[in-house]
Amino acid sequence: MQEAMRVAVQTVFKDKGIFRHKYVELIEKWLRRPEIIIIKGVRRSGKSTILRQVASRMKEKTVYINFDDYRLLPYLSLALLDEVLHQFSDAEYFFFDEIQKVAGFESWLRTHYDIKTHKKFIISGSNISLFSPALGTVLTGRNITFEIFPLDYEEFRDFGGKSLEQYMMFGGFPEVVLEPDEEKRMQLLTQYFNDILLRDILEKHKMVPSQQFKAAAQYILANTGLKVSANKLAKELGINSRTAENYLSHMVDAYLIVEVPFFSYSTKTKYLAGRASKYYAIDNGLSTALAARTNRGHLFEALIAQALRRRKQDIYYWNGRKEVDFIQDQTAYQVSLMTVDKEAFSELKKAVKHISGSIVITPQTFEQELFNKQQKNEHMQNSSIK
Repeated sequence: MQEAMRVAVQTVFKDKGIFRHKYVELIEKWLRRPEIIIIKGVRRSGKSTILRQVASRMKEKTVYINFDDYRLLPYLSLALLDEVLHQFSDAEYFFFDEIQKVAGFESWLRTHYDIKTHKKFIISGSNISLFSPALGTVLTGRNITFEIFPLDYEEFRDFGGKSLEQYMMFGGFPEVVLEPDEEKRMQLLTQYFNDILLRDILEKHKMVPSQQFKAAAQYILANTGLKVSANKLAKELGINSRTAENYLSHMVDAYLIVEVPFFSYSTKTKYLAGRASKYYAIDNGLSTALAARTNRGHLFEALIAQALRRRKQDIYYWNGRKEVDFIQDQTAYQVSLMTVDKEAFSELKKAVKHISGSIVITPQTFEQELFNKQQKNEHMQNSSIK
């Protein structure tokens, strides 16, 4: 165990990559408080790099360890966590990447938090429900959570991205943006898709690999913005509706897709046949890699869904005679490559009284109408205490 730790643990951070300042600075504000910091997000979105970037700016002794490292596989237990603390007893900050690989880590962290060991823990994982269901409440009141997403449009340009068109087609996974060769981008994206399915869904939920599940994931990602219910998906794939419901839930949990439910004041209305949720890829590159043919209108609409999702406020859609693409807080959004018929807004405001604003978003107004507003809200909405 000690030899594996020696090669897997980092205490010096040289290769820091391109700084993701928005996330690094938000996390740094919480380093002097006792709460355990939790970093979550889709695989390959840059969580590990951001952890190392935060660690690299620490003046105190800091330890970083990635439990996905194959050299640690034989030792993934609470004894390993104890040994890390023992071997690096003079360190004050511990960055534990992909810690969900260690069974029972929640109780271990709670114990060290409660006995006030004066060690600060920053942990990461690739699922929304990072904790196991049985232990999900163990750290209640003892943590603050940050979600990491693929690059937003401003970061995309910082990483050398050339145009909104490129961003719309290939998305914002950092390594994909940095790769100039289009064929290699597609290979990376396909590999990301397979890795997320295997490591963040099949392994986590102890599912037997099946063609039906992979087909369901490909179908939803290739048709980003698809409106589908568990019953409809079950019929398409020849499976029962409970299994289809689990498939959708697991994909949302792994940050593979974004769910946008129908808006209604009535819980019952949300689950009527014509009120199925819409599902968008977490990153457009996954849609492009898996679709036989892409639809620019659907990809642009997905960009807006992704941008709204980063705000950590609930997103909905609504329809009457016409559909309103998104509702968030008191604002309705209509998305189009060209111009938009605003009649749907009038109908919505009659049916949903709390809506006070409406915004039309086209590629020409993308930054002005949405992105700048997103920047203003980031500091308030990018984290949550639990």
